[in-house]
Amino acid sequence: MGAFMFPLFCVAGSLLFTSCEETAEVDEYANWKERNIAFIDSIAAMAEADADGEWMRILSFKLNNTDVNGNPADFDNEDYIYCQIIEKGMGAVSPKFTDTVQVNYRGRLIPTLSFPEGKVFDQSYKGAINPATAVPAKFSVGGVIVGWSTALQHMVKGDIWRVYIPADLAYGSSKQTDIPANSALIFDMNLVGFYPIGTPVPDL
Repeated sequence: MGAFMFPLFCVAGSLLFTSCEETAEVDEYANWKERNIAFIDSIAAMAEADADGEWMRILSFKLNNTDVNGNPADFDNEDYIYCQIIEKGMGAVSPKFTDTVQVNYRGRLIPTLSFPEGKVFDQSYKGAINPATAVPAKFSVGGVIVGWSTALQHMVKGDIWRVYIPADLAYGSSKQTDIPANSALIFDMNLVGFYPIGTPVPDL
């Protein structure tokens, strides 16, 4: 991530000020795809080292661990999500693809100069996550991005994870309202509860 290079002519006047803002915006997302891939590669290295014993690397639920001959298949870093376990829940069962889940979450982009923690593009709570007071959002496990579906099928009730999702397991090359194309996503996720298909989901 390079530092901003503000041109010397961006010094005064409304037109010049606008020019500065446009330059900063372009610089903020320069080489965005490459930077996001490099970011995921750095997270993958941390997860593989697992120095603190708090990481999980999970293959996309759409991929098989073996090839057609039953041999171990080869995958890239972009085929996995990387999960840092913030707090372990007390459950023993994970949601199924057809279940509905209740989740507290906050989604961010990768860190940039303007947003060292990553720009927040969506969230279901304000401030620090507090499962006792937060009102969870409701989703179908199969109705969200692949990275989310993959994570949820490995979480248990009460889990709080920080999940790093490569662009290919998020929105890929498609731009969303507040998410540039080719963005890796970072989610803080707290699984509050889950319910099989056909089971009423209570309001919390």
